[in-house]
Amino acid sequence: MTNSTDLSRTVLIVPPNDAEAIQISQIAQKMQLPVILSKQTHGASLDQGRNYLAQVKAGGYKRVVVVEMPGPKSEARLKKMGVELILIDHHHYTGLDRAHDEKTGKMLPSSLEQFLKLFRLTDKKLTSLGFHPRLVHAIGIHDRGFIWALQDEGYSKKEIREFLKYHDGLLAQIQNPRTENRKQLIAHNAWKRRTRWSTYFIVETEADIQLRPRLSRIVALEIGKPTALIIVERKRGLIYVQESDHAMKLFRTFGGFTFGQDRNWGYRNEKGKKRVWLKEVKTVLKEKT
Repeated sequence: MTNSTDLSRTVLIVPPNDAEAIQISQIAQKMQLPVILSKQTHGASLDQGRNYLAQVKAGGYKRVVVVEMPGPKSEARLKKMGVELILIDHHHYTGLDRAHDEKTGKMLPSSLEQFLKLFRLTDKKLTSLGFHPRLVHAIGIHDRGFIWALQDEGYSKKEIREFLKYHDGLLAQIQNPRTENRKQLIAHNAWKRRTRWSTYFIVETEADIQLRPRLSRIVALEIGKPTALIIVERKRGLIYVQESDHAMKLFRTFGGFTFGQDRNWGYRNEKGKKRVWLKEVKTVLKEKT
């Protein structure tokens, strides 16, 4: 599918809740690809929020591309409607493996990388749409494997600095500048209060902020290498373990979700679900494999 006429029968459903999803939505809009933007934050699902199926039906779309919004019930209903459904994702979720190719079993690249391949967006095409191809690719690489993946792919220190500015520029579209400085300060203070346990740094916050991405940046710039972390966001009900060989072990034990090539795990404590906090995580990490 290469022109606007073809694209008119396809719709993209995406929640622009991080830099990668924002980049995908920007490219789609430049392509004149119909887009349904979800206002859901991380943990978005096709089964939650607005009636996406009604919008698909009203638009007369024949192909639906869904980015990182797992929703088995809605997916089944879309297929029943006769719609071609394409799922773009690269994470494990409780009961769902969206991290591996169904046919080959190989780990999938980032969602942006899948999007570029699906729509045959070459560097020449990206340039014609007004984007800097190397920066676009960097967004996908970073989402797949953080700054370490950029280093492995040959990005220089100068290019990584340029990328970080570009990345933060995308995020600025969903951040409140009045509160972002406060959130950054909370993240820095949480890092200063870190404790050490086994091979992990434990960082906790009682503040109702998304600590993890801000903390990951701080650690990357300060330590400069992959660092094992346990991150606890109590008000948001989230616990993460990053840069760990045991991420999949935690996933198999508790469910939750994985990211970053299955070396990172997270769990959202919600009503009606098993409570998983530091004690439970430490118990699993201490077990011999």
